This record gives sequence, structure tokens and C-alpha cells, in this order.
Amino acid sequence: MTVDSRYRILEYEGATAATPNEPEVEEALGVKIGDDDRKLHWAAGKMMKEMALESLVITRGRDGMVAFENGAKPLAIPIHGSDQVVDVTGAGDTVIATFTAALAAGADTASAARLANFAGGIVVMKRGTATVTSKELLAALDQYSATTSA
Repeated sequence: MTVDSRYRILEYEGATAATPNEPEVEEALGVKIGDDDRKLHWAAGKMMKEMALESLVITRGRDGMVAFENGAKPLAIPIHGSDQVVDVTGAGDTVIATFTAALAAGADTASAARLANFAGGIVVMKRGTATVTSKELLAALDQYSATTSA
């Protein structure tokens, strides 16, 4: 089970993974993270322990996202696409849906988070509640592959 809850996220103990945004983490734990990576890592560890999570992805707006997985180093993932966001409506839903689908298909946390980041980056460039097509997602993966293998 994966969870993305705006309120009371800590009540979902036993979920496999969660994808809260940074303000939701701050509210749940009563901490201000800001640009402090130590606080971010502390908050992630606390959430993972309290909720008994296997993985956690904290979305951070224009600062991208950070994926945490038991036994692995945190993975900072920069935003995909332009930072000139058109509309964030549904972005969190896109991230949790894509992350969950990737995990269900057998992806590891890092790969699932990267795919979710691509999907979220695509939908925020569209007006209103938007979707991402498989063609758009494959194009983002091709672009990523081209830039990381060069």
C-alpha cells in the first residue's frame, strides 16, 4: 500500500511507501526543513520509522524530490523540465500514481521515483488537471537517457 495524505499521514502505519510534499512532512512532524538537508534526512528517517515504511519520496516543488529507501542512500532528483510551472493541480496525484504503478511493476524505489518525477514534471506544464501520456513519458525517459549517457 502506498499513501499520499494531506493530513494525518502518520496514521497510515504499515504502508509500504508514501509520497508527501515537504510542507506536509513539516506539518506532520512540527519541523521546518527549508534548505537544511540534515533536517530533511532526519524527518524522512523519523517518518519511515514511525510509519514502518520501506520507502519514502518527499516532493519539494522546484527543488525536485528526494527518494529514501531502507538500506540505501537518499537520492536527490532534480525537477524534470522547466521550472516555469503552469499549474500544479493534480501533480501530487500524478506522482503517487506513477510511483505506485512503477513499484507494482517491479521497479526499485529510485527508478519508480525518477519515473514519477518525469510524470509530475510533464503535468505541471499543462493547464488544469492534466494527464501524462505514455508517449510523453517515453520521450522524457529518452531525453534523460541521452543526457546521462553522454
